[in-house]
Amino acid sequence: MSVDVETPLGRLTPRHLLWVAIVVGAALVPMFADPFGLFLGATILALGLYGAAFDLLYGYTGLLSFGHSVFFGVGAYAATFAINDYGMGAFLALLIAFLVTGVVAIGLGLIAVRVSSHGFVIVTILIALIAHLAAASLTDITGGTDGLTVVVPQITLPGLGSYSLVEPVFRYYFVLALLLVSLAVMYRLVTSPVGLAFRMIRENETRAQMLGYNVTVYKLGAFMASGAFAGLAGALSMFITGFVSASDFSLIVSGDAIIFTLVGGRGTLFGAVLGAALIELTANQVSELTDAYPLFIGVLLVATAVLEPQGLLGLWTRLKDRLLGSGGGGVADEDVAGREVAGDE
Repeated sequence: MSVDVETPLGRLTPRHLLWVAIVVGAALVPMFADPFGLFLGATILALGLYGAAFDLLYGYTGLLSFGHSVFFGVGAYAATFAINDYGMGAFLALLIAFLVTGVVAIGLGLIAVRVSSHGFVIVTILIALIAHLAAASLTDITGGTDGLTVVVPQITLPGLGSYSLVEPVFRYYFVLALLLVSLAVMYRLVTSPVGLAFRMIRENETRAQMLGYNVTVYKLGAFMASGAFAGLAGALSMFITGFVSASDFSLIVSGDAIIFTLVGGRGTLFGAVLGAALIELTANQVSELTDAYPLFIGVLLVATAVLEPQGLLGLWTRLKDRLLGSGGGGVADEDVAGREVAGDE
């Protein structure tokens, strides 16, 4: 039984229809949310981009990084310096954050990708720890744990005028637009021959080498792209809060990206956005009841790992198979959801 829909743009599968429904729902949020709700929504979108950037490296290339907070922090500070010290506009500050973080990712990647498995994890943890200590110590530059405040400049849209990112509705739509553009670019990357090479490396690095792929170069490319988009997410987060501090480099921030990806669905990009939404909304609600809300997040993560290792999108695939009577019996491995996203044209 098929519920695919033929359109002038091609065949829409149930997963595509789910995407459309979620995007439309996200676009309608300002019609119902108060200013705090829009602030929370914009934060979720920025963190969703951060999670998707991490998933680009972990979900598709198989490199488990605990150092993505470095890219998040570098992006946030690069945009901050561009605005505070050089008077740059918002768009140029975002571009600077993206490019600077990509360059930093190349530099760190030259160190990290040369080791594999547990060695890679240890190296990224050490990088994050060193970056956090440096940011906390260089108070004259970073503001340390007290941080720096930023007056984000207005956005000027050709023919449409200038808009303030302090205004909740515009800020929400601005972050949503950048998230969608970023996801489209990353989706294009993972569905290209380069993305296929990423997945080959994830599944069997030795076989990829035997087939003639320069594994180190592809790993470095994935590290660079993932880092650049994580830096963009850090800059957007700074735009939302108007604040940046050394805590952006902490291992906790790295852990957030991992949690978003595991809860939403590894190797799906979009799943990390859903994971960020679930985690942040849960934390916001539970924190109003108790200070022990991280415990609930931990329980949610453990439950996901035990009951549905493929995350929210894996659960969607399982339910879809049952409802459509496909007899698939659920998700066979963590790449099924990813294949639907990356190859379900």
